[in-house]
Amino acid sequence: MRLDPALAAILRAEGALTAPRLAEMPVASALAALRAPKPPSVPRPDATAFVEDRDITGPDGNLIPVRVYQPPGPGPFPLLLHFHGGGWVGGGIGNDDLRCHLTSVRAGAVIVSVAYRLAPEHQFPAGLEDAYAALRWAAADATALHADPDRIALGGASAGGNIAAACALLSLRRGGPRPRCLVLSYPVCDTSLSQPSHRDNAEAPLLTTAMMAWFITQYVPPGADRANPLVALLNTPDFSVFPPALVITAGCDPLRDEGAAFAASLQTAGVPAIHSNYEGMVHGFITRAPDHPQSHAAMAEIVNFLNQYL
Repeated sequence: MRLDPALAAILRAEGALTAPRLAEMPVASALAALRAPKPPSVPRPDATAFVEDRDITGPDGNLIPVRVYQPPGPGPFPLLLHFHGGGWVGGGIGNDDLRCHLTSVRAGAVIVSVAYRLAPEHQFPAGLEDAYAALRWAAADATALHADPDRIALGGASAGGNIAAACALLSLRRGGPRPRCLVLSYPVCDTSLSQPSHRDNAEAPLLTTAMMAWFITQYVPPGADRANPLVALLNTPDFSVFPPALVITAGCDPLRDEGAAFAASLQTAGVPAIHSNYEGMVHGFITRAPDHPQSHAAMAEIVNFLNQYL
Protein backbone atom coordinates (compact mmCIF):
# COMPACT_ATOMS: atom_id res chain seq x y z
CA MET A 1 0.00 0.00 0.00
CA ARG A 2 1.69 3.18 -1.22
CA LEU A 3 -0.29 6.15 0.00
CA ASP A 4 -0.11 9.37 -2.00
CA PRO A 5 2.19 11.74 -0.02
CA ALA A 6 -0.12 14.75 -0.28
CA LEU A 7 -3.11 12.70 0.85
CA ALA A 8 -1.04 11.17 3.67
CA ALA A 9 -0.25 14.68 4.93
CA ILE A 10 -3.93 15.59 4.94
CA LEU A 11 -4.91 12.46 6.84
CA ARG A 12 -2.01 12.84 9.28
CA ALA A 13 -3.11 16.39 10.09
CA GLU A 14 -6.63 15.10 10.77
CA GLY A 15 -5.41 12.17 12.86
CA ALA A 16 -7.00 9.81 10.35
CA LEU A 17 -4.08 7.62 9.30
CA THR A 18 -5.36 4.92 11.65
CA ALA A 19 -8.95 3.75 11.28
CA PRO A 20 -11.15 3.18 14.35
CA ARG A 21 -11.48 -0.35 15.69
CA LEU A 22 -15.26 -0.50 15.67
CA ALA A 23 -15.55 -4.12 16.77
CA GLU A 24 -13.74 -3.29 20.01
CA MET A 25 -16.16 -0.45 20.86
CA PRO A 26 -19.66 -0.66 22.32
CA VAL A 27 -22.08 -0.60 19.41
CA ALA A 28 -23.71 2.61 20.67
CA SER A 29 -20.33 4.38 20.81
CA ALA A 30 -19.37 3.18 17.34
CA LEU A 31 -22.68 4.35 15.88
CA ALA A 32 -22.40 7.73 17.58
CA ALA A 33 -18.98 8.25 16.02
CA LEU A 34 -20.16 7.15 12.56
CA ARG A 35 -23.27 9.34 12.70
CA ALA A 36 -21.68 12.53 14.02
CA PRO A 37 -22.90 15.47 11.91
CA LYS A 38 -20.45 16.80 9.37
CA PRO A 39 -19.40 20.47 9.58
CA PRO A 40 -21.56 22.65 7.31
CA SER A 41 -20.09 22.86 3.82
CA VAL A 42 -19.76 26.08 1.86
CA PRO A 43 -19.58 25.51 -1.89
CA ARG A 44 -17.79 27.95 -4.13
CA PRO A 45 -20.03 30.60 -5.74
CA ASP A 46 -19.40 29.07 -9.18
CA ALA A 47 -20.44 25.62 -7.97
CA THR A 48 -23.57 26.36 -5.95
CA ALA A 49 -26.88 24.72 -6.75
CA PHE A 50 -30.24 25.72 -5.29
CA VAL A 51 -30.94 23.35 -2.39
CA GLU A 52 -34.23 22.19 -0.94
CA ASP A 53 -34.74 19.64 1.85
CA ARG A 54 -37.93 17.65 1.92
CA ASP A 55 -39.37 14.33 3.07
CA ILE A 56 -40.86 11.63 0.90
CA THR A 57 -42.91 8.62 1.99
CA GLY A 58 -41.07 5.36 2.41
CA PRO A 59 -42.24 1.78 1.90
CA ASP A 60 -43.37 1.33 5.51
CA GLY A 61 -44.97 4.76 5.83
CA ASN A 62 -41.65 6.07 7.13
CA LEU A 63 -40.37 9.45 6.08
CA ILE A 64 -37.22 9.53 3.96
CA PRO A 65 -35.34 12.85 4.06
CA VAL A 66 -33.99 13.91 0.68
CA ARG A 67 -31.92 16.92 -0.34
CA VAL A 68 -32.59 18.22 -3.85
CA TYR A 69 -29.87 20.14 -5.71
CA GLN A 70 -31.17 22.18 -8.65
CA PRO A 71 -28.79 23.62 -11.28
CA PRO A 72 -29.37 27.05 -12.83
CA GLY A 73 -31.81 27.19 -15.73
CA PRO A 74 -35.36 26.07 -16.52
CA GLY A 75 -34.76 22.38 -17.32
CA PRO A 76 -35.88 19.72 -17.84
CA PHE A 77 -32.64 18.30 -16.47
CA PRO A 78 -31.37 14.76 -16.08
CA LEU A 79 -31.61 13.45 -12.52
CA LEU A 80 -29.13 11.53 -10.38
CA LEU A 81 -30.25 9.82 -7.18
CA HIS A 82 -27.24 9.76 -4.84
CA PHE A 83 -26.79 7.47 -1.84
CA HIS A 84 -24.19 8.36 0.80
CA GLY A 85 -21.64 6.02 2.30
CA GLY A 86 -21.12 4.98 5.90
CA GLY A 87 -21.14 1.18 5.93
CA TRP A 88 -24.96 1.08 5.84
CA VAL A 89 -24.89 2.19 9.49
CA GLY A 90 -23.54 5.75 9.47
CA GLY A 91 -23.17 8.88 7.42
CA GLY A 92 -26.00 11.12 6.42
CA ILE A 93 -27.48 13.42 3.87
CA GLY A 94 -24.75 16.01 4.39
CA ASN A 95 -21.88 13.61 3.70
CA ASP A 96 -21.42 14.54 0.06
CA ASP A 97 -22.86 18.04 0.06
CA LEU A 98 -19.99 19.69 -1.82
CA ARG A 99 -19.84 16.83 -4.29
CA CYS A 100 -23.57 17.08 -5.00
CA HIS A 101 -23.37 20.84 -5.54
CA LEU A 102 -20.50 20.44 -7.95
CA THR A 103 -22.08 17.55 -9.86
CA SER A 104 -25.37 19.40 -10.20
CA VAL A 105 -23.81 22.56 -11.61
CA ARG A 106 -21.19 20.95 -13.84
CA ALA A 107 -23.37 18.17 -15.21
CA GLY A 108 -26.48 20.33 -15.41
CA ALA A 109 -28.42 17.73 -13.45
CA VAL A 110 -30.84 17.58 -10.55
CA ILE A 111 -29.18 15.64 -7.75
CA VAL A 112 -31.37 14.02 -5.11
CA SER A 113 -29.37 12.87 -2.08
CA VAL A 114 -31.28 10.23 -0.14
CA ALA A 115 -31.06 9.61 3.62
CA TYR A 116 -32.07 5.94 3.64
CA ARG A 117 -32.69 4.12 6.92
CA LEU A 118 -29.61 2.81 8.69
CA ALA A 119 -28.68 -0.47 10.32
CA PRO A 120 -28.57 -2.04 12.82
CA GLU A 121 -31.91 -0.50 13.80
CA HIS A 122 -33.10 -1.06 10.23
CA GLN A 123 -31.25 -3.98 8.70
CA PHE A 124 -31.29 -5.20 5.09
CA PRO A 125 -33.44 -4.68 3.09
CA ALA A 126 -34.82 -1.52 4.78
CA GLY A 127 -32.28 0.91 3.34
CA LEU A 128 -32.55 -0.68 -0.10
CA GLU A 129 -36.34 -0.47 0.01
CA ASP A 130 -36.01 3.25 0.82
CA ALA A 131 -33.77 3.62 -2.22
CA TYR A 132 -36.34 1.92 -4.43
CA ALA A 133 -39.10 4.13 -3.01
CA ALA A 134 -36.96 7.18 -3.80
CA LEU A 135 -36.42 5.95 -7.38
CA ARG A 136 -40.16 5.48 -7.93
CA TRP A 137 -40.88 8.90 -6.42
CA ALA A 138 -38.26 10.59 -8.59
CA ALA A 139 -39.63 8.99 -11.73
CA ALA A 140 -43.23 9.88 -10.84
CA ASP A 141 -42.49 13.47 -9.73
CA ALA A 142 -39.67 14.26 -12.14
CA THR A 143 -41.58 17.08 -13.82
CA ALA A 144 -42.12 18.83 -10.50
CA LEU A 145 -38.37 18.55 -9.93
CA HIS A 146 -37.69 20.15 -13.34
CA ALA A 147 -36.24 16.81 -14.41
CA ASP A 148 -36.77 14.37 -17.27
CA PRO A 149 -38.27 11.05 -16.06
CA ASP A 150 -36.54 9.24 -18.93
CA ARG A 151 -33.07 10.41 -17.86
CA ILE A 152 -32.55 9.10 -14.34
CA ALA A 153 -29.28 7.70 -13.01
CA LEU A 154 -28.35 6.04 -9.73
CA GLY A 155 -25.11 6.66 -7.90
CA GLY A 156 -23.45 6.39 -4.55
CA ALA A 157 -20.29 6.04 -2.54
CA SER A 158 -19.15 2.95 -0.65
CA ALA A 159 -22.25 1.33 0.92
CA GLY A 160 -24.26 3.90 -1.04
CA GLY A 161 -22.73 2.55 -4.24
CA ASN A 162 -23.86 -0.91 -3.16
CA ILE A 163 -27.38 0.37 -2.58
CA ALA A 164 -27.43 2.21 -5.94
CA ALA A 165 -26.50 -0.90 -7.94
CA ALA A 166 -28.77 -3.16 -5.87
CA CYS A 167 -31.62 -0.69 -6.41
CA ALA A 168 -31.16 -0.96 -10.18
CA LEU A 169 -31.35 -4.76 -9.88
CA LEU A 170 -34.37 -4.64 -7.58
CA SER A 171 -36.20 -2.22 -9.87
CA LEU A 172 -35.62 -4.53 -12.82
CA ARG A 173 -37.03 -7.48 -10.88
CA ARG A 174 -40.14 -5.51 -9.96
CA GLY A 175 -40.71 -3.86 -13.33
CA GLY A 176 -39.95 -0.43 -11.90
CA PRO A 177 -38.13 2.55 -13.42
CA ARG A 178 -35.02 1.64 -15.39
CA PRO A 179 -32.05 3.91 -14.62
CA ARG A 180 -29.98 5.05 -17.58
CA CYS A 181 -26.62 4.55 -15.87
CA LEU A 182 -24.78 3.94 -12.60
CA VAL A 183 -22.08 6.09 -10.99
CA LEU A 184 -20.36 4.05 -8.28
CA SER A 185 -17.50 5.36 -6.15
CA TYR A 186 -15.52 2.68 -4.28
CA PRO A 187 -18.65 0.51 -3.98
CA VAL A 188 -19.16 -2.48 -1.70
CA CYS A 189 -19.67 -5.36 -4.13
CA ASP A 190 -19.00 -8.47 -2.05
CA THR A 191 -19.43 -9.82 1.46
CA SER A 192 -16.81 -12.56 1.39
CA LEU A 193 -13.86 -10.22 2.12
CA SER A 194 -11.83 -12.58 -0.06
CA GLN A 195 -10.43 -10.22 -2.70
CA PRO A 196 -6.64 -9.63 -2.61
CA SER A 197 -7.08 -5.96 -1.71
CA HIS A 198 -8.64 -7.03 1.58
CA ARG A 199 -5.26 -8.50 2.38
CA ASP A 200 -3.09 -5.82 0.76
CA ASN A 201 -5.01 -2.91 2.32
CA ALA A 202 -6.35 -4.62 5.43
CA GLU A 203 -5.14 -1.78 7.69
CA ALA A 204 -5.70 1.14 5.32
CA PRO A 205 -6.66 4.60 6.59
CA LEU A 206 -10.40 5.38 6.95
CA LEU A 207 -11.55 1.84 6.13
CA THR A 208 -10.11 -1.53 7.14
CA THR A 209 -11.11 -5.09 6.39
CA ALA A 210 -12.11 -5.52 10.04
CA MET A 211 -14.41 -2.50 9.75
CA MET A 212 -16.05 -4.02 6.67
CA ALA A 213 -16.66 -7.27 8.54
CA TRP A 214 -18.33 -5.27 11.33
CA PHE A 215 -20.45 -3.29 8.86
CA ILE A 216 -21.69 -6.45 7.17
CA THR A 217 -22.64 -7.96 10.53
CA GLN A 218 -24.66 -4.87 11.41
CA TYR A 219 -26.38 -4.69 8.00
CA VAL A 220 -27.31 -8.29 7.23
CA PRO A 221 -29.79 -9.83 9.69
CA PRO A 222 -28.72 -12.97 11.57
CA GLY A 223 -29.49 -16.04 9.49
CA ALA A 224 -29.93 -14.08 6.27
CA ASP A 225 -27.98 -15.01 3.15
CA ARG A 226 -24.91 -12.80 2.88
CA ALA A 227 -24.44 -14.05 -0.68
CA ASN A 228 -27.74 -12.49 -1.79
CA PRO A 229 -26.93 -10.50 -4.97
CA LEU A 230 -28.82 -7.53 -3.52
CA VAL A 231 -26.06 -7.39 -0.90
CA ALA A 232 -23.16 -9.14 -2.63
CA LEU A 233 -23.37 -7.71 -6.14
CA LEU A 234 -20.66 -10.01 -7.50
CA ASN A 235 -23.14 -12.89 -7.14
CA THR A 236 -25.56 -11.38 -9.68
CA PRO A 237 -26.56 -14.24 -12.03
CA ASP A 238 -26.75 -12.08 -15.16
CA PHE A 239 -24.72 -8.87 -15.30
CA SER A 240 -26.16 -7.93 -18.69
CA VAL A 241 -29.25 -6.54 -16.94
CA PHE A 242 -27.31 -3.60 -15.48
CA PRO A 243 -27.18 -0.23 -17.22
CA PRO A 244 -23.86 1.39 -18.27
CA ALA A 245 -21.68 2.07 -15.26
CA LEU A 246 -18.73 4.10 -14.09
CA VAL A 247 -16.86 2.37 -11.25
CA ILE A 248 -14.23 4.39 -9.41
CA THR A 249 -11.86 2.62 -7.04
CA ALA A 250 -8.90 3.65 -4.90
CA GLY A 251 -5.53 1.92 -4.86
CA CYS A 252 -5.23 1.91 -1.05
CA ASP A 253 -8.78 0.72 -0.37
CA PRO A 254 -9.76 -2.77 0.85
CA LEU A 255 -12.71 -2.56 -1.59
CA ARG A 256 -10.49 -1.90 -4.62
CA ASP A 257 -10.56 -5.38 -6.13
CA GLU A 258 -14.24 -6.12 -5.63
CA GLY A 259 -15.09 -2.88 -7.44
CA ALA A 260 -12.72 -3.86 -10.22
CA ALA A 261 -14.30 -7.34 -10.39
CA PHE A 262 -17.79 -5.83 -10.62
CA ALA A 263 -16.73 -3.59 -13.52
CA ALA A 264 -15.02 -6.51 -15.25
CA SER A 265 -18.16 -8.64 -14.90
CA LEU A 266 -20.21 -5.88 -16.51
CA GLN A 267 -17.74 -5.62 -19.39
CA THR A 268 -17.74 -9.39 -19.91
CA ALA A 269 -21.54 -9.30 -20.08
CA GLY A 270 -21.39 -6.62 -22.78
CA VAL A 271 -22.43 -3.70 -20.57
CA PRO A 272 -20.59 -0.43 -21.29
CA ALA A 273 -18.56 -0.02 -18.12
CA ILE A 274 -15.61 2.16 -17.22
CA HIS A 275 -13.33 1.26 -14.34
CA SER A 276 -10.91 3.91 -13.09
CA ASN A 277 -8.55 3.09 -10.25
CA TYR A 278 -6.86 6.05 -8.54
CA GLU A 279 -3.49 4.88 -7.28
CA GLY A 280 -2.36 6.13 -3.88
CA MET A 281 -5.88 7.16 -2.91
CA VAL A 282 -7.93 5.79 -0.01
CA HIS A 283 -11.55 4.88 0.44
CA GLY A 284 -13.74 7.99 0.31
CA PHE A 285 -11.02 10.22 -1.15
CA ILE A 286 -13.36 12.34 -3.30
CA THR A 287 -15.20 13.62 -0.24
CA ARG A 288 -12.35 13.42 2.26
CA ALA A 289 -9.81 15.32 0.11
CA PRO A 290 -11.92 17.35 -2.36
CA ASP A 291 -9.05 19.65 -3.35
CA HIS A 292 -6.61 16.87 -4.20
CA PRO A 293 -5.80 16.68 -7.95
CA GLN A 294 -7.03 13.08 -8.12
CA SER A 295 -10.34 14.09 -6.55
CA HIS A 296 -10.67 16.78 -9.20
CA ALA A 297 -9.93 14.17 -11.86
CA ALA A 298 -12.52 11.76 -10.45
CA MET A 299 -15.16 14.48 -10.34
CA ALA A 300 -14.42 15.42 -13.94
CA GLU A 301 -14.80 11.78 -14.91
CA ILE A 302 -18.17 11.56 -13.16
CA VAL A 303 -19.45 14.70 -14.90
CA ASN A 304 -18.24 13.49 -18.31
CA PHE A 305 -19.88 10.09 -17.79
CA LEU A 306 -23.20 11.66 -16.81
CA ASN A 307 -23.05 13.97 -19.81
CA GLN A 308 -22.46 10.96 -22.06
CA TYR A 309 -25.24 8.70 -20.75
CA LEU A 310 -27.86 11.20 -19.57
